[in-house]
Amino acid sequence: MQKTIYVHYGSTFFDPSKGFPVRNRHDWSKPSGGLWASRQGATYGWKDWCEQEDFRECDENNSFKFQLRDDSKIAVIHSMKDLERLPIIENNYFSFSDKFIDFEGCVREGYDAIELCWYGDEYKDKKADDMYFGLYGWDCDSIVVLNPSAIKLLKEAELKNGY
Repeated sequence: MQKTIYVHYGSTFFDPSKGFPVRNRHDWSKPSGGLWASRQGATYGWKDWCEQEDFRECDENNSFKFQLRDDSKIAVIHSMKDLERLPIIENNYFSFSDKFIDFEGCVREGYDAIELCWYGDEYKDKKADDMYFGLYGWDCDSIVVLNPSAIKLLKEAELKNGY
């Protein structure tokens, strides 16, 4: 089985000194920090959302690709049930949801990344409910890496060989 390749747009290299450690935000469903990306070939990833919303250009020449290490602990979310298995904090500031992921708690529990797999056609058989408000602001299939040590950068030669 081929390992998943992720694409981060907006930089040609990974700098682990930026975005870590991850911190909770009391006013948003996303953490402060982390590394955001989407699966390569996702039918509705970051690049697709940016094109649809005319948000920004996702240039392949301003991106890098990576995988997660084999022993990485990844929370994959297809439904509210999956979301509710994660550490949660109460939200008293934001009107769309009364609970957020406790990203700092996820790190303490050993999670290296959290991935939403809900929007794309490839997940239509796994979609169980309305994640739109459950993870309001996560507008496409994406991953946030919480632990920079979980990232395995890929070189072009590795990509050409299907590694």
